[in-house]
Amino acid sequence: MPNSSAAGSNVDRQEIDRILRAKRQQRETKACYPCRSRKVKCDNGHPCRTCQKRGHPQICVYDLEESSPRKRAMLSPQNSISDASYAAFPPGLRGANDRPQLGDSASPLHTRPESEPANQENPENYVFSGENTVISILGSHDTDGSIANKASSVLGLQNSFSNYPFLGPQTPIDRWKALIEILPRREEVLKFFHFYRISAHPFNPILVDIDGFELVICQFLASYASGELRDYDKISEKWSSDRSVGQISLLLAALASGAHCSDLENPERSEKYQSFSRRSFQALRLANFLLRPSLEVVQSLLLLGNTLQNNGQSDAAWAQLGTTVRLAQTLGLHTEKSISHWPEPMRPKARALWYMTVWQDSLLSLCYDRPSMVSTRGWQLDLTTLESNVSYTDMMRYLCRLGLQINNSDERDRNDLIYCHKSLAELDSVFKLVQPHLLSREHCTSLHQHQEHLALRIHVSFCVSVLCRPAIQRPPGTSLHPRIRILRDRAKDSLVEAAKAFLDFETLSIVPLRTWSMVHTVLSSTLLLCLWEETRHDPACRDLQQRVIEVFSRVGKDGKDGNGQHGDGQWLSTRHIHALVALRNAVRDTPMREEHANPERQRGSPGSPPPQRLEDDLSGSGAIEFGDVQPSGDFPANFDFG
Repeated sequence: MPNSSAAGSNVDRQEIDRILRAKRQQRETKACYPCRSRKVKCDNGHPCRTCQKRGHPQICVYDLEESSPRKRAMLSPQNSISDASYAAFPPGLRGANDRPQLGDSASPLHTRPESEPANQENPENYVFSGENTVISILGSHDTDGSIANKASSVLGLQNSFSNYPFLGPQTPIDRWKALIEILPRREEVLKFFHFYRISAHPFNPILVDIDGFELVICQFLASYASGELRDYDKISEKWSSDRSVGQISLLLAALASGAHCSDLENPERSEKYQSFSRRSFQALRLANFLLRPSLEVVQSLLLLGNTLQNNGQSDAAWAQLGTTVRLAQTLGLHTEKSISHWPEPMRPKARALWYMTVWQDSLLSLCYDRPSMVSTRGWQLDLTTLESNVSYTDMMRYLCRLGLQINNSDERDRNDLIYCHKSLAELDSVFKLVQPHLLSREHCTSLHQHQEHLALRIHVSFCVSVLCRPAIQRPPGTSLHPRIRILRDRAKDSLVEAAKAFLDFETLSIVPLRTWSMVHTVLSSTLLLCLWEETRHDPACRDLQQRVIEVFSRVGKDGKDGNGQHGDGQWLSTRHIHALVALRNAVRDTPMREEHANPERQRGSPGSPPPQRLEDDLSGSGAIEFGDVQPSGDFPANFDFG
């Protein structure tokens, strides 16, 4: 009896297992593939409500064949580096036998650095965490990442929802139609990317792999010509993924920068740059950039911010830079250790992109004297690049690190003469190691080398003047320590040098007049020249002031210069316009400089002429009419434009 009972129990158990398997299979076939993978409820919609809520309705599919054990093994965490290598190639350049794209959020390349090990349960919710967090501690005892992922969710370190919070729910076809609406035309790509490549990129290389990106552009143009990117009713698998949409956003951002540097007349130029910028940001929204950052997303935001500041909207660029920095840190770009497991070809790009982020932040921080948001401490300095033959880009990176040191030091250190001298000595020693054409214009053999030489002179002069400002701000008439005397001499030389380099550069290219950092440098330098007691009565300095004013006063009241072409002055920000007014007053109205000797004139004595409006003040040279901005009068000798 016991034996027969045991046999009956075995039969019953086998039958139960068979029924359960059948029920499970029957139940699973009713859910979409993403819901089956996550083991969550599915309402069988097309797309289902769960996929819409999670922000990926385009991957809500039902008839997807189950992967074989071999394929599942290939998708395991041990093979995530292979996935990353696949992600490094742009759409259209992958082999026929490579892993197919599964859409927006199914592929790891849309949700984390290209080489970060995938969390197969919920890959779109990956975020970088430092090694001292609870998540990292759990991860060190977790082989497949499942425990760390669940802990991230429990601790509230992941996004509760995967959909972009500022974009309404869209079906895949709606998203595709919205993307087609913002695509650039072939003529726009060919024209404005050329201007970006020759005018903007050499002096601010935000595109960290411009040659590789040109391959993406070739693929884009081929798809556009074939009609693949013009069919509203057929979604392209190649161009509908988050990564591809991010690449389109990057292309539009580059075109915005190129339009700003183009030869178009000003009203049309402004309209073009703004159109490309709006479309680029719309593409970022379609790519779900806040929740799924990528290298393309960070580059797009940097380009958009740079174009904003180049059009006089530096406050907006500053605000946007905060988001850009945070997304870069989400990818782990701020530390060398966090990308140590990336494929070797990707690491230099990550490093270059972080340094471009530092580049932007360092410049704005110095100009505004605001706290920096970035740091280079997470990267080991490559001193071999500073041993000899230092390039323009490497020298600019050094200047950015120096700018961060200046900005992050406390007020006491910045005003310490020993600190200033030490920093200047270090800058001088590094500058002696630059390439010959950067050190001396006599060694320039091409137009580009001349432009690089002058651009670097402008930026170096700006850094020197910032280091010397404690000496500039010393009250006149006080006894001067020898160290102060040296700093004042260096300050004068740097201010003069910045103005001369800008004027020389302006004769060769439109780049300095279209680049906010260079305009800021020359205006602030010239302001200090005409208001500092050390230089304001110097005839050579006054001649430089007048030449700078003439450059910015070329535009007539009708918005055109003498040749009937729209000039470059209209894009200047209000801050620059005020600076121009101050310059004009300081140079032309010499008695205003003697306010201490004649205070009645400053207040407006009887019979003295009233303050002029800006358009009257500039009418002598036929300058542009800027509205009702009032001249600001004279400034104290230690005035610091920034």
